[in-house]
Amino acid sequence: LMRLSPADLRSLELIVGKEQLVKKRKDLVAVGDEYRNLCFVKDGYAIRYKLLRSGKRQILNVILPGDVIGFPVSFFDRSIYSVVAVTDLAYNMCSLDAYVQLCHEQPQFGLVLSWLAAYEAAIYAEHIVDLGRRTPVERLAHFLLETHARLMSVGRAAKESFDLPFSQEVMADVLGLSVPHLNRVMQQLRAENMIVSRSRRVELAGMAGLQTLAQYQ
Repeated sequence: LMRLSPADLRSLELIVGKEQLVKKRKDLVAVGDEYRNLCFVKDGYAIRYKLLRSGKRQILNVILPGDVIGFPVSFFDRSIYSVVAVTDLAYNMCSLDAYVQLCHEQPQFGLVLSWLAAYEAAIYAEHIVDLGRRTPVERLAHFLLETHARLMSVGRAAKESFDLPFSQEVMADVLGLSVPHLNRVMQQLRAENMIVSRSRRVELAGMAGLQTLAQYQ
């Protein structure tokens, strides 16, 4: 999102701790808890979610390598959602207070945080449109394109294919669908030759058609 010099990166390294590992299915953030850290994801995947009293789960966003956990929840008194690892996840952590102090000393890091906020807001806006106005097949097309683009930006995807790191249960909770409904929609995209999927590998065979279908930018 923004260029940083080697000196800038050294300043960041001084406040970031050693690499840590959290196991699959372990919570990193629990709703209602105080959380005042920023975690830079090096490898692995997680989900940011809200669990309702009915037991239904809405996944707000998926977390990929390169993402930051603890933003924006660290700016509130208590966490308003939970984060759980869906694979083993490696990350480096710094306290929010240390990062804020760094922003005072080197304002470019405050601008980086502003870029992150704008990036997150743009993703959430599309997710609102997904759940409010897009049809199930449009939602899935948009999710696949978005995930591909995000993985490609950190070198985890090829030009028109990627390994989908999430189960159908996770995808269903992102898109507000049941697992059987998601299955039918996935089959529809296959039947229309827009995607080819084998195990976790997804090939975006009809990239232009998917983008038109999802009104993806």
